[in-house]
Amino acid sequence: MVERRDLLTGLAFGAAATGLALSDGRDAWANWGSIAPGYSPGEDFDGRLLVNKPRAYQVMEQAGVDGLVALNPVNVFYLANYLGYKVAQMYSFPAFAVLPRDPDETPFLITSHVDLWNIANSEREYPELMPYSFATNWQEYLDQGNWATPPAAGPATPWPVDPDNYVPREAEWLAVQDHYNGLMSASSEYALARALKESGLAKGTLAVDDWRIAKVLDRVGLDTVTCVEGDNIFRRIRQIKSDVEIGHMRTAARANRAAAEAMFKRIDKGATRADIDRMFMEEAAARGAKATWIAAGGVGGLPDGEVVEGRPLLMDAVSQINLYHGDFGRTFVLGEPSKKLGQRAALMRTAWDEAFAALKPDRTYSDIRAVAQDAMKKTGLPMFGIGASPHSVGLQHTDEPFVDGLPFQKRDDLVLEEGMTLTVDFPYMEPGWGACHLEDLVVITKDGAEALGRMDGPLVIG
Repeated sequence: MVERRDLLTGLAFGAAATGLALSDGRDAWANWGSIAPGYSPGEDFDGRLLVNKPRAYQVMEQAGVDGLVALNPVNVFYLANYLGYKVAQMYSFPAFAVLPRDPDETPFLITSHVDLWNIANSEREYPELMPYSFATNWQEYLDQGNWATPPAAGPATPWPVDPDNYVPREAEWLAVQDHYNGLMSASSEYALARALKESGLAKGTLAVDDWRIAKVLDRVGLDTVTCVEGDNIFRRIRQIKSDVEIGHMRTAARANRAAAEAMFKRIDKGATRADIDRMFMEEAAARGAKATWIAAGGVGGLPDGEVVEGRPLLMDAVSQINLYHGDFGRTFVLGEPSKKLGQRAALMRTAWDEAFAALKPDRTYSDIRAVAQDAMKKTGLPMFGIGASPHSVGLQHTDEPFVDGLPFQKRDDLVLEEGMTLTVDFPYMEPGWGACHLEDLVVITKDGAEALGRMDGPLVIG
């Protein structure tokens, strides 16, 4: 086990030193996984593991589980810092990640052999690898009902090698694949069973984020584990961000806002929803982000089918860097804003200022809503149904646990804690007039909240 870890560490964090990074410093972290949402900008990119391990151990202990097993790509990425080809290809069981509650046991990333070269390229930290390839004696298993004996696994790659002419990067690829050839499993399912045995979880109680995991383990002969529903357990862990995650969130928030502001400057009379989508995608890509959506106009889009002067439009911009989300909302109007729009904008600004001041540890979501609504009432203007909805943001746009035990999703009234990243939405839509919005990302600190980007008024005039 030590030899395997030493090789992985040497490859992942030694890439630049061995000449694998291009001169602009971006290549090593650009090629980390096949569904990467864009370059991770700058040579100061933090490639450490994302998972908040102290929080994970605490939540696992509270839940009475011995470990976590992830199949959902969000949670695999969170625990293992990587997503690979099989995820992009929509395989049923493309990758797993395992985190034992015991810090002395080994966490694992179960991923395809086709990912080994990318992992060798990348300046990122990973848990221990448990790669899988394919079964070479599969014919023997077609007519038997017992799958507990693992099939023989094929090699990492069948490609021929020209030993006299390969370059240093190719040498790293060959080193990692040669090392793992003797450690291959025939499938992700068998690799998962093997990882659980090596991490001391073969007889443990596991929080799984997909109930198919229990069936998978039973099918390959590991029926000694107990699986419990784990989606909310993962969400409870993820709601308190690690320092690495907060750094990624800050980068994503600033790039997302900059992309939206650049897009606002390009909007002109007659622009369609398709034009706005395209401009936001272009501006996000120019900043190393991948656009997720731009809600332009409101839930139904642009009321007039195109941008017209004087019509206030809700703008809600979301994009990703390193799979972490930026979330930014403003009100856009082309031309001179009306008095009514000025009133709505002032109402939102007042409500957000009061809500921001109330964002402190030990306050609840319902507290924040009540503060914002009370602030709007005090302005003397009618409420007009403007929302004041806090929600956590991270690897998912709504990145928080729900109430346990319900056959539907009901957002929990969370207590704010240091390290949470969230936003408070202030949308307002009035058919026949227009729509407004105000939204900024913040992180909860020891004494209050810190904006992850610049905060200003809700109104943008084009």
